[in-house]
Amino acid sequence: MRTANTHKNMARCAATATLACVLGLGLAAPAYADTASDLAAARTKLEQIGTQTQQIYDELATQTQALDQTAGEITQKQQEIADGQAKLSTYVAGEYKTGGLSLLQVLTGVDDLSDMLNRLFYYGKVSDKQAQTIQEVKELKQQLTDKQSEQEKNVAATQKKVDELNAQQAEAQNAVNSLDSQLQAELAAEAEANAALQAGINASTAEKATVSNETAGTTENTNNGGQTSNNNNQGGNTPAPTPAPAPTPQPSTPAPAPTPSAPSQSVDGGSVVSRAYSKLGCAYSWGGIGPNSFDCSGFVSYCLTGRYCRLGTTGTFMGWTRVSDPQPGDVVVNSYHTGIYIGGGQMIHASDYNTGVIISSVAAGMNNNYIFVRY
Repeated sequence: MRTANTHKNMARCAATATLACVLGLGLAAPAYADTASDLAAARTKLEQIGTQTQQIYDELATQTQALDQTAGEITQKQQEIADGQAKLSTYVAGEYKTGGLSLLQVLTGVDDLSDMLNRLFYYGKVSDKQAQTIQEVKELKQQLTDKQSEQEKNVAATQKKVDELNAQQAEAQNAVNSLDSQLQAELAAEAEANAALQAGINASTAEKATVSNETAGTTENTNNGGQTSNNNNQGGNTPAPTPAPAPTPQPSTPAPAPTPSAPSQSVDGGSVVSRAYSKLGCAYSWGGIGPNSFDCSGFVSYCLTGRYCRLGTTGTFMGWTRVSDPQPGDVVVNSYHTGIYIGGGQMIHASDYNTGVIISSVAAGMNNNYIFVRY
């Protein structure tokens, strides 16, 4: 009987060890960690493009305003030239009537106003002051025309940049939307896997407890079978009573891993923040719950409880009571990241493999998509 029980116990231990190995293999880093990182990068890129687009829009508005101003100045100079042309026409007509100028001399072969002015200058029929004024107006109009041409080129180039940035912004937004959907799907799969893992751990714990109890029972039966009776004692002396065997200590059953649930009581925010500060500089590791490396939810769990344990995942924390007036020690969380709020818009969190546990602004750490909850 003892041999059969021993073999049975050995088989159960082997099965338990196999289950533990299987569960251990299931703890590889999940894909959602990479997806969350890609999503954060995509959101950062989208914000950068948005900033660039706003800047280029402002530049385009300034250039358009300057172009409109130049067009107005050109219109004004054109009017001045037209006025000058009218005066010159009157002047030439007067000179012709008094015989002071041969109109044929001036107008022979004239193609435009500029040519006529040049001929008038040549014949000395325009005063120096008139000549200077007309020449200045002509030169300024040409400068404004050149300026207008250059500004039109700049506006066209800036508009092209605006169109390119709008296309990039649309592409970046599509990438963010796609990655966000992918992350939600991976988080749902991870939550399902965690539930299966917890069920396996609980089953393994119960199996170990059963094996330990049966082993203890086998040992007790063996000891009882080896006792000898002293009822035939010679000499008439009453034999001393056989002491009752000491109770065999039963192995304690390990408490199952805590099932994530909403907290039942508050904790001191100052203590939470102090624990958070004490772990600054620690490394990041997926699944880490301390003491020297953490993932984001493992870090928050330690800060809240002071124990190296895991209260749950970001999905668990998002189900806690939300607060609109966050205080130091509250939890800041979104669907893929979490940290401890320390006030002033700052948080301490296990960021990533490159930076570990750091202080950063809540907006930077959570990409402007987060809630505050209280433990």
